[in-house]
Amino acid sequence: MSSITATNSSTSNILTSLLDPTLSAAPGSASASTQSSAPTTSSDPVDVLDLSDRAKQILARANLEQAAADKLSGFLQSLKGPDAKSTASHDGSKGQGSLFKKLRGRAQDSSDKTTWTAGSRAGDASISDADFIAKYKDALEGSLAGFPPDKLAALQSAISNGTLKFQKGSEVEGYNTRTTVTYSVGPGGGQGMSTSGYRPPTGAVKEAIDSGNAVGLWTEDRGDVYVTW
Repeated sequence: MSSITATNSSTSNILTSLLDPTLSAAPGSASASTQSSAPTTSSDPVDVLDLSDRAKQILARANLEQAAADKLSGFLQSLKGPDAKSTASHDGSKGQGSLFKKLRGRAQDSSDKTTWTAGSRAGDASISDADFIAKYKDALEGSLAGFPPDKLAALQSAISNGTLKFQKGSEVEGYNTRTTVTYSVGPGGGQGMSTSGYRPPTGAVKEAIDSGNAVGLWTEDRGDVYVTW
């Protein structure tokens, strides 16, 4: 058994009774767990308290529960913003924001995984997925013009749920298009821009685009982009 030292016998008796009520605190009892230590040279008496197996289990369980509580507290703190308010704050346009959606959107934001290159001088390669969708929403939906309504509904649902996937066209087999932007200066100092490099898609990419389950488009912020949902 483990041993804990106490400064006097009364404290040992109280602690013993709290940890294991089945033990008798009466002096001389055969089941009492308090034993007088051997005489020492110290002026203060020292008692030795032997903990029962049940007391050890209680202490061990308390330690495990405290460790779990500390981990949970740390996790909750990490979800709070710099102003110590929960990230599940109110969204000005859609009412109260969903913490789950915020976390899911953050994990799926391709701008955190892909190093984009702007398609033109006016582009912003650092644009987030959310801002990209807001900027090119009309172009994405317009790409499905002429398809059955359920195709457009599926795209709009993916936009709302934040489940669109963006890939560089140059990294997708069968996308084929490699748009090149060329700038020119006219005699009067005016500047012009021309693009070239379109090639029809092939294979699975062509099938997905032709069936209305994917969109391929060029943007000034990310160049050639293949969008699926």
